[in-house]
Amino acid sequence: MDLARLYGAAEIVAPLLVFIAFSLSRWKTGMREAWRTEAEAFASKAQRQADEIVELRREVKELRRENQELRAQVAELLARP
Repeated sequence: MDLARLYGAAEIVAPLLVFIAFSLSRWKTGMREAWRTEAEAFASKAQRQADEIVELRREVKELRRENQELRAQVAELLARP
């Protein structure tokens, strides 16, 4: 292969390689941002669910307390002559 053909091929291949490298870099950056956004959304959802669990546990404790009071009242009413 003579030098002129090699130089002509290099003129075509070099910009193509630069374009591919630049495109891959932008794609990786985009993927990184997408994963970061997903991770932040997941963390936010997990925090909301943790807060909901705390609230639900509080409600269950309150309902159990109320249930115990009602059982005591029913037992008192049934014990009356």
